Amino acid sequence: MPSENDLLPEALQGPVLPPVSRDMLHEQIYDRLKRNLMMGRFTPGQKLPLRTLAKSLGTSLMPVRDALQRLESTGCVVSTANRTMAVPHFSPKQLQDICTLRMVLETTTVERAAMLRTDGELAALAVFVRDIDHSAETNSIDLFLEANYHFHMLIADMSRLSFVRILLEPLWMHIGPSIRQSVPNEALFQSAARRHKEVYDAIVAQDPKSAAIAIQRDILDGYNF
Repeated sequence: MPSENDLLPEALQGPVLPPVSRDMLHEQIYDRLKRNLMMGRFTPGQKLPLRTLAKSLGTSLMPVRDALQRLESTGCVVSTANRTMAVPHFSPKQLQDICTLRMVLETTTVERAAMLRTDGELAALAVFVRDIDHSAETNSIDLFLEANYHFHMLIADMSRLSFVRILLEPLWMHIGPSIRQSVPNEALFQSAARRHKEVYDAIVAQDPKSAAIAIQRDILDGYNF
């Protein structure tokens, strides 16, 4: 699990981010912004002021601007009329298209993960299942978003498919802020906890068919948020 220091706050106010090291500065800033989009640390329409981000990260404007421009090229952030970057709003059709693409990719990854998983990977996956269950008990959207992201990305890694993260991460950068905006109610939290446990149990049992059904239900339920 990443430390709290790796996470951007929901709003860019007050003390926020620890400074990054000078090694590979551009890449570190890009990766931090990317991960926080995927984990829903921003909301649709939220402004991302260049100077505020640079001050938070303890760096100059240039590497932050470069990172935002990279994100803009993927459609994960957009430039507003006053040239401030912001998290975009997506239409219902666009969100449904993301759902469709996730269904295709993540069904494949979970089927392969069920056959190829190791004991160490199962142990790591179990931690995220417990965190998701705890988020349902405590109604914690922050814990849910973080554990949910790591759960799905670990399954992608378990599939042993080359380039799969390159395909999945932009989809997650697009959908993360929308989940943050629509905080799930208690029933949806409980449903999410059940679905992730079903996915985990199917992977443990090396049952790719059941794992595929469970991940598809989880993805579809997620779009009720």
